[in-house]
Amino acid sequence: MDFRDFTFVQAIAQAGTLSKAAAQLFISQPSLTKFLQKLEKEIGTPLFNRVNRRMVPTYAGQKFLDAGSQIFQIESQLKNTLKQVASHKAGTLNIAITTNRGYYVLPKVLPSFKKLYPNYHIEILDLSVPALENALRNGVADIGVYSQAEKNREFQHYHINTEEVVLCLAADHPCKRFIISKSGFKYPWIDLRLLQGETFLINDPLQWRIGQIAQRLLREYQLQPSVMLLQSLDTCLALASRGLGCTFSFDICISCFHDFNAPPLYLSTGTEPIRSEFFAATRKGHVLDQAQRDFINILKDQFGV
Repeated sequence: MDFRDFTFVQAIAQAGTLSKAAAQLFISQPSLTKFLQKLEKEIGTPLFNRVNRRMVPTYAGQKFLDAGSQIFQIESQLKNTLKQVASHKAGTLNIAITTNRGYYVLPKVLPSFKKLYPNYHIEILDLSVPALENALRNGVADIGVYSQAEKNREFQHYHINTEEVVLCLAADHPCKRFIISKSGFKYPWIDLRLLQGETFLINDPLQWRIGQIAQRLLREYQLQPSVMLLQSLDTCLALASRGLGCTFSFDICISCFHDFNAPPLYLSTGTEPIRSEFFAATRKGHVLDQAQRDFINILKDQFGV
């Protein structure tokens, strides 16, 4: 069935006579009659019965019209969808983001993206760093959003911000009296060695960048605290805010933390500020489409400096 076949049969059904249908199609009646005879021969069954001088679709004729209508409606929808895709107004964006970061980043980024691309379908992959990089590597994710000690050379990186690592203590922690202001540090400063014997709430270093940093600091300062390994940064912050341990966080993340009690103290520590790069990443050689570029630009607008 092509569009011409469907149009001609539809015109005959709607007009009720070959002469009226031919006039509407701007062809001669003999030409239309010849077309119908040829089509019915190809199909092997009549498409119309002549009832009281009117052309009435047979059962086969009605099925032909119903199927044609569905086919060309689907074709029309497909063309419209492809036009939207070509103009970057429809499609799918697969975002891989670390579990800890997704809670803080996505609510600030996705509303702006959806305003630009209301017809886009967004898939969110909530993953650890190793799983996230595998998703990028295997083409499951278009963009990864995370931080890492060393940039993986397999990927193209887009700098978003440089985060500072902060130590988080309960607002009424006994060591509060030792907090000082120190030049070159963004936050009030405390000597990490004062926390010898404290419980540290740490994200699993095998899965999370912040856990790797925490592990390194404890080793550098030769602290041997009681350590509780957790997957959720939210849980670490919530427990720390209630005096149930100390934890570390990226300062971008703490801006979105809302505890029911008093928020924890956010402190700098170490001989110099501890920083980590926050970036978006794609597979090496991947050419960003407009929607992907806009997503990264929104990230930069919301979290860049």
